Amino acid sequence: MKKICGLIILMLTQVAVSSAHEEMHWMPANCTQNREQLFNYFNQAPLLGLDPHDYAFTLVKQLNAGNVPGDSLAVDKLLSQAAISFFSDVAYGTKAVRVYYDGLKYVPDCLDIPQLLYESLSAGSFGQLLTKLEPSTPEYVSLKRLIAVYTDRIQRNDYHNVQITSANVDSNNHPLIDKLFQLGFLDTCAYNVHEDTLLVKTRAAQYMFEFLEDGELRPKVLDEFNISLEKRLVELHHALNTFRWLNCLRKTQPVIVVNIPAAGLFVYKADSTLLYSRVIVGKARTPTTPLASRINEVIMFPYWNVPHNIAVKELLPGIKGAPKIFLEAGNYQVLDKSGKIVDPLTINWQALNKHYFPYTLRQVFGCDNSLGIIKLDFFNPYSTYLHDTPAKSYFMFNSRYFSHGCIRLEEAIPLATLIAPENAAHIDSLSKLKIAPIGAPINIAVAAKPPVIILYEVAWPGVNGVVRFFDDVYEKFR
Repeated sequence: MKKICGLIILMLTQVAVSSAHEEMHWMPANCTQNREQLFNYFNQAPLLGLDPHDYAFTLVKQLNAGNVPGDSLAVDKLLSQAAISFFSDVAYGTKAVRVYYDGLKYVPDCLDIPQLLYESLSAGSFGQLLTKLEPSTPEYVSLKRLIAVYTDRIQRNDYHNVQITSANVDSNNHPLIDKLFQLGFLDTCAYNVHEDTLLVKTRAAQYMFEFLEDGELRPKVLDEFNISLEKRLVELHHALNTFRWLNCLRKTQPVIVVNIPAAGLFVYKADSTLLYSRVIVGKARTPTTPLASRINEVIMFPYWNVPHNIAVKELLPGIKGAPKIFLEAGNYQVLDKSGKIVDPLTINWQALNKHYFPYTLRQVFGCDNSLGIIKLDFFNPYSTYLHDTPAKSYFMFNSRYFSHGCIRLEEAIPLATLIAPENAAHIDSLSKLKIAPIGAPINIAVAAKPPVIILYEVAWPGVNGVVRFFDDVYEKFR
């Protein structure tokens, strides 16, 4: 049988580890083009947010120098292993996204990497394999584009970590011009840039860092501008890895992603964003925990079972001052350990404290219910859920870190109708009621049980495709 470069009997994974198989794919003279293309792929690793040292780096260096260590068959198999590893990282990411509770047990596996590698070698289309395996989502493309800009700037001979000290937005502020060039807002670092242009680019940079776009270089603005490109690349690589990891999951179903630093919720499906909502997440003292689960239920007119810490630290002092007035004003019920409602006037509130509080406070539906009109529930060990809120004004802030760990939604009803289309009309009609119907709360099952993933990424593209850098509110990237 005539030998063809890349033609194999077994899958490449088997070829890579089986000493019995004698077919080679990279080392023979008629495979030179494939080998050169493979090395070209490895050279692109930094632009892909990958580390070229992970892919037979020493061996590749030796081969490029004209040295073939050991026998050709063993070398060929090592290159096959490196190729499979490289393309797996391109398609799926280099590691699983860290969540503290993983109710999905999701591992991306929607592509047969060894088989696709084999087919591309057999068909002579190996040069198109990278494009075929990379995610095509707009978020991935935006992140990759910015990585290319920052990598180019860092590789310039005149690159240095610029520190801006002057708050003047004019052509005399050379560090500002240098930084705007490094960040990709200016095509050159020429110091004769017109001041109107400089002001426009400064505002664009303020938008990227989620500041008021007024062109004023206040101290906090300068702090963000002065973070090095090296650190920004770490953040971008981290986010790119996350979008690779998400890619298989979102191909066939809506996936709800909450990014804590961005204080935003995104519903992705395939290459589209079906919905975006501003959210309010946990403050640094009471952080929201990264997790993965599935939404199983929509609850209309929900009770709010007040967490113990909130009850004893924030509500109890007010209750002690005027129990009846405080509890009625907030629509609170008091439950005993068996879940029965207790008359608050029969309780000696002065005897209670954070160490002794054998009750549960429950807020019933009303204008001031902390959960608003709707709650989206999913199992997790942190009592975290998505919910509406009566305090809509907080969504106007850029830094929306105000909650005790749960996630308040600006677009609660649209999200509920999106994930439970079979009950969308019912949810919509209930949301228009002025008072809760008899028998509330109303539990509505979500048939599709879509994944919900809460994660922590400082760099993140918005629905307009612009990558933004958010406050590292929990200091996980420092």
